Amino acid sequence: MNISTGNKAVPVITLAALMAGCATGAIEAPAYDAKASAASQAERFIEAENEKYMAGVDKVGVLSCNVMFGVNSGASASTSGGFRSDAARATGTTRRSDVKVTVTYAAKGVSEAQMQDIANQACNSAEAQLADAGFQVVPRATIKANPHYQAMHAEGRESPFEYKGSAGTRYLVVGRDGDTISDPRYIGTASGLGQAFKAAGGSSAQQHEGRLIKDLGLTGVNVNILIDFAQLESDGHSSFGGFANKDSASVDATIQLTARGDVRFQPLTEQKCWSRFGKEECMIKPNHMPVFSTSNALVTASTFYSSIEDVTTTTDKLTSGITKTLGFLSAMGGTSSSTATDITRYQVNLIPAAYESESQNLSRGLMGMAAAKAASARQ
Repeated sequence: MNISTGNKAVPVITLAALMAGCATGAIEAPAYDAKASAASQAERFIEAENEKYMAGVDKVGVLSCNVMFGVNSGASASTSGGFRSDAARATGTTRRSDVKVTVTYAAKGVSEAQMQDIANQACNSAEAQLADAGFQVVPRATIKANPHYQAMHAEGRESPFEYKGSAGTRYLVVGRDGDTISDPRYIGTASGLGQAFKAAGGSSAQQHEGRLIKDLGLTGVNVNILIDFAQLESDGHSSFGGFANKDSASVDATIQLTARGDVRFQPLTEQKCWSRFGKEECMIKPNHMPVFSTSNALVTASTFYSSIEDVTTTTDKLTSGITKTLGFLSAMGGTSSSTATDITRYQVNLIPAAYESESQNLSRGLMGMAAAKAASARQ
C-alpha cells in the first residue's frame, strides 16, 4: 500500500498480495515454513554474534523473557526545497509551501490480558525449545526461588512497559506473568539515572542477575521477541544531499503479522567476579555474550485481521486544513515558505483468536531456530 498526499483510500488487500514484496524494496526475504523443522531453516533466518563463546555451554536458565507487541505504527514524510530552491528564494523568484504527511496504524481487538497469555506461552515454549535443542535447562521454579532472582525483578519496571517511538509508534513490552521488565536494554534507557544510582550501591537489576548466574552455576539466557502487525516506510524529509527539491511525500504500509527478536546467552565461563564496598559483583563483557537474532522477519501467511478503517478524526482534518491554508497564504506573501500537515489514521481490526494463534506460532518458530543455531555453535 502507498499512502500519499493525494490518496487516502487504503484497499483491503489479501495477505497473498501483501506477501509479494517487502516494504523496504530490498532483496526478497525467505518464506518461513511453520511445518518445516527449526534446524532446517535456522541459517536463513538467524544470524549469530560472538558465537565462539558458546563452547562448553550446557546448563542454562531463562532469566528474563519479554515479548514486545506493536500496538501503533506510524511514519511521516515531507516535501522540501533543495539547494536550487533556496537560491531562488534568496533572489525573490520562488515561493514554496511544503507538506508533511503523517500516517498511523492502530491495532484494535486484542487485550493486554491476551498479550500476557501470548507472552507466557512464548516464554514457556522458549525453555522447552532450549531443552529440545540439547541444553540442560534449570527449571523456572528453581530460578524463581533464588533471592537474587527476586531482587533482580524487584528492581525492574512494571509489566507491561510502554515504549513510544516517533510519529505515533507505540509498543507494549510484556514480561512473564509475575515478572517485571528487568532487561537493561529497556530499563537502562527508560530509567537510566535510577539504575546508575542503584549500580553505585551494587543493587541494580543487572548486578543481581550477575550474582544469580554465579549462585546457580548456569549460563543466563535473555529472550526478547517482537510481534508486529504493520511495517511502515517513509521516503524521508529531505532530498539526498539537499541539492534538489523533494516534491512528493509518501509512506508505504504493509499490513502483516511478523516476529523478530534475539536470544542472548551469558556464559558462566566468561563471568568475572570481584568485591566492591563489601558486596560481590559479577560481570560478563558484552562482546563475550553470544547473541542469536533474526536476520529476516518471520511472517505468517494466515489472515489475522478483519478490516482496515480510516479513523482520521475531525480534529485531524481541521488541523490539516488550517495548516494547508496557512501554507498557501505564506507562499503568496513573497519569498517565505511553510510546511502544511496532512494527518491520516487507520485502525486494523484484529481477529483475537487468529492473532493469538499466529503470534504463538511465530514465537515458537523464532525461538526454535535460535535454540537450534545456538546448540550447533557449541560444536
